Amino acid sequence: MHPYARTFLKFKGFKKFKSKNMTTEEKRMMQPAQEYIRKLQHKRNAGTEDCMLSSDLGRDMGITALDLHHYLIDVGFLFRERSTYELKLCKEYAGLGYAKTRSHFRYNSKGDLVETRYPVWTPKGREFIINLIKGNKKH
Repeated sequence: MHPYARTFLKFKGFKKFKSKNMTTEEKRMMQPAQEYIRKLQHKRNAGTEDCMLSSDLGRDMGITALDLHHYLIDVGFLFRERSTYELKLCKEYAGLGYAKTRSHFRYNSKGDLVETRYPVWTPKGREFIINLIKGNKKH
C-alpha cells in the first residue's frame, strides 16, 4: 500500500473536504488513497458483473428495492446481520447460487474507511425471486 493511502484511509474530517474545495496539493495527496480504494473495490466485486441489483430487480417487478428486501426477509429468504445490519441469504438458500456479494467503500463521519456489503442477484436468483413472489416456489 502506498504510504499516502495509509494516511488518508484514516483521515479525520474527510467528509468536510469536497474536491472543489481542495487545493491541488491535497488532491494530489488523495490520489493514491482513492486509487487503492478503487482497486480494492474492483477486486472485491470481481465476478459480480452479470448480477442484478435489488433496485433493478424491483423496478422490473414494479416495486422498490426496500419493499423487495422487506418481502424477502418476511418469507425467510434474507435476514439482516445484527452486528453489521448486512443483508444475507438464510442458511437454507446460501450456497445455491442465487446471490453474490458486492462491496462499496465510503468514509464515515469519523473519517474511517467503511465497507458496505450487499447482495446482488444472479440470473438463477432473479428467476427464483420472481417465482417466489408469484407463488411458485422452486429450488
